[in-house]
Amino acid sequence: MQNTHPISLSQLTFAWADGTPVFTGLTAVFAAGRTGLVGPNGTGKTALLRLIAGELVPEAGTVATSSNVNYLPQKLTLNTEQTVTGLLGLEAKRRALADVLGGREENMAENLETIGEDWDLEERAVALLSGYGLPAAGPEFLDRTVGTLSGGESMITALAGLELAARPITLLDEPTNNLDRTARERLYQAVDRWRGTLIVATHDRALLERVDAIAELRPVRSRAWDGERVELIRHGGNWDVFQAQIAAERETAERAVRDAGARLATEKRQRIEAETKIARRARQGRKAADSMPKILANELRKRAQESAGKVRGTMGNRESDAAAALAEARDAVVADARIRIELPDTAVPPGRTVLDAPATVVELGVMHDGGTPVAPDARLSLRGPARVVLTGPNGVGKTSLLNALEPLAAVPVGYLRQRIGAVAGSAVSAGQSWEGLDDTLTVLENVVAVAPSAAPAEVREQLARFHFRRDLVHQPVGELSGGERFRVALARILLAQPAPQLLLLDEPTNNLDLVSVEQLLSALADYKGALVVSSHDDAFLESLEPGRSWELLRGPAAETGGTN
Repeated sequence: MQNTHPISLSQLTFAWADGTPVFTGLTAVFAAGRTGLVGPNGTGKTALLRLIAGELVPEAGTVATSSNVNYLPQKLTLNTEQTVTGLLGLEAKRRALADVLGGREENMAENLETIGEDWDLEERAVALLSGYGLPAAGPEFLDRTVGTLSGGESMITALAGLELAARPITLLDEPTNNLDRTARERLYQAVDRWRGTLIVATHDRALLERVDAIAELRPVRSRAWDGERVELIRHGGNWDVFQAQIAAERETAERAVRDAGARLATEKRQRIEAETKIARRARQGRKAADSMPKILANELRKRAQESAGKVRGTMGNRESDAAAALAEARDAVVADARIRIELPDTAVPPGRTVLDAPATVVELGVMHDGGTPVAPDARLSLRGPARVVLTGPNGVGKTSLLNALEPLAAVPVGYLRQRIGAVAGSAVSAGQSWEGLDDTLTVLENVVAVAPSAAPAEVREQLARFHFRRDLVHQPVGELSGGERFRVALARILLAQPAPQLLLLDEPTNNLDLVSVEQLLSALADYKGALVVSSHDDAFLESLEPGRSWELLRGPAAETGGTN
């Protein structure tokens, strides 16, 4: 029977060049429609997309697709001399259109065939780019080179090119990273109306709300083999449905643990009762043997020992089976990844001044505080444990503002800077390169370095709350996964001495998997100081429950773009 699925994986096996395994015997299919690809960092989401796109070749197994594939990687490798037209994939059509409109007779038939029905392609391209929020996106924008665009503008242009191409199969890898709110909303709208097969690897919960199914890459450990492999599990429905399914799955698994524990307790009790009966019968047998011939007594003793041995063997096997069932049931429970930590030294009294800076620190954009314009001679003041959201389009200067505020704070500051993922296949391929981490030092040594007066035992106790337990605290940071490195960076900030009473977070959820986002939120729930966070992740911001908002808007000095 012919396979009707747009994408089929059969016994797929792949490892990175250094021998690190990614997939072993992975078999799965992707149906038509929109699928969100999720999973912890390091489980191989990017590798899977690259295998489907044909950029990587499996060691064994097959990848079958029903048509050509369009793939947008998380990190674009671009020719800086290429034009926007080329990045959109419109070079041939636009050249043919220019020849025809210019009255050039040569290759007229071929040019007309190239143009097809796309006589208004320039207008549609400009309208699409403007809809994504690109400033001053006019016809002349199509002739700009990629080298003149910011990273966010390049990503938006590439996204628009995929939408224009409308191929039957499209793959997107973290497309909303580094996109501002306007561009994200435009992408959400594009996904809402997407036709064909779309697979999007993302940690953006708003984007996952718009898919038809969730494909979860899940690490699975089995006692049948001494190791771990990744399975692809398909869940029908969007993110909310997926969350409900996972919650039900966890409840079922926890019930199985309780049932297995009760069974083990029963088997232990019955084994003890059986041993008690065996001992009582042995005493009775020894008394009876004193009054019978020796040969008969020896035979009865032999039978009693054989019977006791069988009972012990049966009861021991049943108890071992129950213990194994309990261990398997515990393995099936998804661990609670939340971080719960006490941070009393981060507390700020309600009236205490945390920050008092001149509004002139806003270098590029025009600032609004709660919707009210901030005058150039005004002050940016924070008092008490305020939580402030900093928003605005890419290039308006949000990162520049956070950088300027750090040295002006009146209290100790912790700064989680924006970072970009490392090269795929490396030890930190799934995570971020966090400022201050020394890859040659252990987890414990990295944190002790910022808390020199704390006893190592005290730091170890705190690190356990960040899920670094036992020997993991002695592992070099360079050998950790991306999610683990993030937790070390977060621990360094929150456990530092003196304790931070103002946190500055610059796009903290970029390149973080959903588990790490939940860990960040749970840690911030226990943080008692002030907070300023720049982010385009609305779901994350809503979870923080901020009480104040700063918005940077484009001004005359910001029209040329810049950093976030």
